[in-house]
Amino acid sequence: MTTDAAARLARRYPPARTPHWLWIAIAATLALVGGSWMIWSALHGANPAISAKVVSFQVTSDQTVDVRVTTERPDPSRPAVCTVIVQAASYDTVGQYPIELGPGTEVLEDHAITVRTFKRGTSASIRSCETR
Repeated sequence: MTTDAAARLARRYPPARTPHWLWIAIAATLALVGGSWMIWSALHGANPAISAKVVSFQVTSDQTVDVRVTTERPDPSRPAVCTVIVQAASYDTVGQYPIELGPGTEVLEDHAITVRTFKRGTSASIRSCETR
């Protein structure tokens, strides 16, 4: 390659303004912070203070739905509340019922509840569970 060609290539492709080692350090820092956050969020979300599951539900009329719910509290001495919702075919929430859980001794508990609705419900699910 001639010196003219080398000079032309140098003008066309100038050296990078930011050194490569700086980009490697930034990427390593972001990976460390992101990885730490991902591990923390996975461990935090994997051990909830309370969890609940709808075992079954039955639409008994246009105004009521019978729901069976199982709750699990690793520490049953802590009071909690779980909210059950009933939705219509249009996905509107047509009824909800808060299950108040006082301090107890059982880790797993079954609850049979009747949720009153203002329109015919088609599904039941858990909206949230929180300790108090």
